[in-house]
Amino acid sequence: MNNPASASLRLASTMLVLRDGPQGMEVLMVRRAERQGDRSSGAFVFPGGTLDPQDRELTSLCHGLSESQAQSRLAVPADGLAHYVCGIRECFEEAGLLFAYRQDGSALNLQGLAPSDLTALRQALRQGSEGLKQLCERWDLRLAVDRLVYFSHWLTPLGLPKRFNARFFVVQAFEGQQALHDSVETMEHRWVRPVDALQPDSGIKLVHATGRTLESISGFANVQACLAHASAQTSIPCIFPRMATVAGVIRPVMPDHPAYETIGEQDPEGLGHVTLSLQEYVQGGGRA
Repeated sequence: MNNPASASLRLASTMLVLRDGPQGMEVLMVRRAERQGDRSSGAFVFPGGTLDPQDRELTSLCHGLSESQAQSRLAVPADGLAHYVCGIRECFEEAGLLFAYRQDGSALNLQGLAPSDLTALRQALRQGSEGLKQLCERWDLRLAVDRLVYFSHWLTPLGLPKRFNARFFVVQAFEGQQALHDSVETMEHRWVRPVDALQPDSGIKLVHATGRTLESISGFANVQACLAHASAQTSIPCIFPRMATVAGVIRPVMPDHPAYETIGEQDPEGLGHVTLSLQEYVQGGGRA
């Protein structure tokens, strides 16, 4: 339980889909469905989810990145490409965007599809990995994993019922594709400037990792600047928050907080047994 790399962690991928808007860079966010017992219920998140066993079967359809290259970039011993495939599949299922190339190497444009192709697309959205595979084979597509830039790595804190070992990728939206939430897992979608999503009066509920990620990209003027920054990273640390009780509420504490090591020593199970005042929490870098 004390090991943050515990086998209980679920491998996951998250996609920060970016575009340049009239007032600056925007990121696509989707609102999760309201579900009892889900701590991120109703929150706005980036498209993403856990690796599906069938994601491995789609790696043969990837373009521009080998398994060894993917493993090296993510520093994983296996399933490197499956992480990239997972991000593309989840973005397709939750937001209707498909990062893929046509046979001639052009980026997939979904505008002006024939009725039969629209039907196939909608069926594939409902069928997950299998539907995506059939769509790629029918249209002779290759998954554009080379467009995804590895950005960050998060582990869910100990003590929470569901824990994820998640890789975050940034990618520029393809022209000729329109986001569409699925109305099952996601109930709404928005293109929003990161700085606007972070405003207290935005009406956007955020979980901790999402808020921190928005903060990390809020200073980029455009998509190319963000992608250039992500591409230039030579090493990506694992971000593993710990939990403490702050003003009666259990909150995540980041690794750079002065109390981080103390929390690990005094509460190795992550049950929130260490108490911090709100002033201590905020002065150390916590978000009020």
